[in-house]
Amino acid sequence: MKKYLKPCVFVLGLIPLLIITYKIFFNKLGPEPVKEISHHTGEWTLIFIVLTLAMTPLKKITKSNIWISFRRMLGLFVFFYATTHLMTYVIIDYRFDWQQIYSDVLKKNIYL
Repeated sequence: MKKYLKPCVFVLGLIPLLIITYKIFFNKLGPEPVKEISHHTGEWTLIFIVLTLAMTPLKKITKSNIWISFRRMLGLFVFFYATTHLMTYVIIDYRFDWQQIYSDVLKKNIYL
């Protein structure tokens, strides 16, 4: 049973990529396609971060080590979607215009 769970989690982790690929090829991104791609990859990055961080508490609550075996794979999905999100911002949205990226980052007021 455990042998089949990792491939299932892997396939489930690829579903957001398949959804955005479908939207790109069939022109379903709406009036602001770059914003849609950026938001989609950013949202899924956050979802996978939460899932990755939830593995240790699930291990402690259920007293089962099976959750830890998924943690690395979910962490790699976090890296993949975060990289895709960043590359969408740098390549598609700003086309490697580092001056404009720098000024855009500086003008965002993010207070924690």
